[in-house]
Amino acid sequence: MLKLVSDIKLVNRVSRMRSVISFGLSVLVFAAMMVSFQVTDASAQNACFERGALIKHLDGKFSEAPVAAGLAANGSVLEVFTSPDGVTWTIVLTQPNGATCVMASGESWMGIPLPKKGKVS
Repeated sequence: MLKLVSDIKLVNRVSRMRSVISFGLSVLVFAAMMVSFQVTDASAQNACFERGALIKHLDGKFSEAPVAAGLAANGSVLEVFTSPDGVTWTIVLTQPNGATCVMASGESWMGIPLPKKGKVS
């Protein structure tokens, strides 16, 4: 009888150890996945080029040209490029130090006309 109780306690202890190990491995896998997603996102946001080369690439590959631009408070220039038919678009930020970076790009651009003065929609 004592041997049976001892064996049951051993089985329970081994079972708890397996649960702890499984939980620990799950946490490690989850953490590794989160780190890999963060690295991917960070590297995608840092696509910077020489401005002339980027504009030539956008025109040559996508037929994109600037359709809007604005000056940010820090002196950066934000530009929106789009193809004539709106199939593709790119948002570019040129910093005061000359670095030109792609901030976002996508498909199906739709320009929205400005309302005429005096009319509220």
